[in-house]
Amino acid sequence: MHNALTMLRDEVIQSYDLSSLRVASTAGAKSSPRLMRTLEDKFNLTLCETYGLSELSVVSMSTLDKHKLGTVGKPICELKIIDDSGEELATGEIGEAVFKVPWMMKGYYKASELTAQVVTDGWFHTGDLVRMDEDGYLEYIEKKSFIVVTSSGLKISPWEVEDVLLRHPSVAEAAYVGVNDGQWGQVCTAFIVLNEGQSIAAEEIADFCCQNLADFKQPKKIEFVGSIPKTGSGKIDRRSLKEG
Repeated sequence: MHNALTMLRDEVIQSYDLSSLRVASTAGAKSSPRLMRTLEDKFNLTLCETYGLSELSVVSMSTLDKHKLGTVGKPICELKIIDDSGEELATGEIGEAVFKVPWMMKGYYKASELTAQVVTDGWFHTGDLVRMDEDGYLEYIEKKSFIVVTSSGLKISPWEVEDVLLRHPSVAEAAYVGVNDGQWGQVCTAFIVLNEGQSIAAEEIADFCCQNLADFKQPKKIEFVGSIPKTGSGKIDRRSLKEG
């Protein structure tokens, strides 16, 4: 929704009285700092991002006086950022977010084994990749399970590619996933919804990616679709796209 608002023409925005609008809040998915800055400038507001999970509720949030676009603010509870072996990482490194909060769920309903997989010594393992900057602001990267892994083992965060695709003036929505092909593993695929009335060739998108992305991050396949599937909470339904 916020991405769509950034694309509104100025004359449309000016036809409404938005003088009482001061704040916008976003959560549930990775936001593009570039698009969110456009949103702030177009509507003369402050955008605050929030990070939370169903099992924990809110764990990190921006505030009006101290917000940094591209981050979900500062954590409001205990946080560790760990690698695959469970070791804590240094500031600036990407790892899994593990939280300890007094308001954490007691457990999944009638699923003690599943609960034990994510809760260890009071710490909840989110499965989310994050990074903390030198000022203590937390950046959400992506769920570990949605990181695209190339045939050579290189890892790609989908939002990096999607943010580039959304810079193309003809692109309204984009999703970048590793589609399982049953033979070569994950095929880096870009699903694209064009702006109304636009018609372009896949080659133009491919050329645009060549100019703005490292070789290994470029989509190996480009598909134009009428819409991108979403989950009930409005996130890109990457699981359905991965299965093809």
